[in-house]
Amino acid sequence: MSDRYCLCGARLDRSSAVRSLKSPSNISSEDGYFIFFTRNIWIPEGARCCSDHLVNHQLKQEAIDQIKPVSIRQEELNSADVQLLLNKSQVILENQNKKFNFDDLLGLTDDEYRLLTSLSKDDFNKFVKTVSSSGIRNSSNRSIRTAIGIYLCKIRLGLSNRLLACMFQLPDKKTVFRIIDSARQAILKSFVPYNLGFEHITRHDVINHHTTTIARELMCGGASTTAIVVIDGTYIYIQRDILVVDRGFRDSISVMQALGLDVAMPPFLDGKRQFSSEEANQSRCITKVR
Repeated sequence: MSDRYCLCGARLDRSSAVRSLKSPSNISSEDGYFIFFTRNIWIPEGARCCSDHLVNHQLKQEAIDQIKPVSIRQEELNSADVQLLLNKSQVILENQNKKFNFDDLLGLTDDEYRLLTSLSKDDFNKFVKTVSSSGIRNSSNRSIRTAIGIYLCKIRLGLSNRLLACMFQLPDKKTVFRIIDSARQAILKSFVPYNLGFEHITRHDVINHHTTTIARELMCGGASTTAIVVIDGTYIYIQRDILVVDRGFRDSISVMQALGLDVAMPPFLDGKRQFSSEEANQSRCITKVR
């Protein structure tokens, strides 16, 4: 493999018609070192391959398996080169020993990504790309991918920081706390403003894409120009809101009414054998909304 030929044998120079079909990309130094330590094949700097063999700028496993040595030659290494090789070998060894490794794109299956983060592998990769625009950087303890992965594991599984430190081979729970905090701030900066809150969507989009037919029929007689929004009363208190609650909140009704809120709760029988028609219909409406 060189800067003219891909590992699959395709010619990558400008005179080749293949170039327009398979845009060539440089092989990263990380992939080069990985191939050297696992296959004993040296990839020269500047080597390229077809973009078909890459996922998020990393070689696919089947592409690595295709690589074959084309020649044997001697290379002279200075002390800095040897130190670099030792450092890279240590990093690769540590990553191979990690079960939960978000940096190895082939280390976790799609089902494992869903189990740990609730996102598919493709969605996780897109999310990482979005959050990376916030300015978050790799550190000595974790990469950007690992930071986001740990944060999603935390909110998905509710695990303690001590257990997360054990899973991801981190020094202690304080390190996990700092990682989660940096990921949270990055997500607040790059993802939240464009996907959550009142500012990320227009009223027109709410009406056309986020209002169901049954909601229109129940709330506004089928009108197609009315926006219908469900507001979570736990976090937002606005006068004339209607809070739909179950009977377990009966002791809190007076407090909510004192705040200027209307409360809708299924009625009690209070010694009666059955509800009146009005009470029964009210109970059905509340159940439907909940």
